Amino acid sequence: MLDTIAIAENLTAAGVEQKQANAHAQAIANAVGEHRKEAATHSDLAGLKAEIAANKAGIDALKWMVGVNLAITLALFAVVLAG
Repeated sequence: MLDTIAIAENLTAAGVEQKQANAHAQAIANAVGEHRKEAATHSDLAGLKAEIAANKAGIDALKWMVGVNLAITLALFAVVLAG
């Protein structure tokens, strides 16, 4: 949590009127709070890492399938040309 009292105290110590310091502190706290709602957590990132790993495994399998399919196609093409 953001310490709005400390922010307001720092602002008043710097010469800002108390009412304005409180308003600024609350505005800062609201802005930070909105951004925290949208921030990714460690569990969000762990979930993304797992999804990426699963997708990578699928892509690796797809590469093998395309490679084997290409090899078979080339072999059949060579047989047709030789025949």
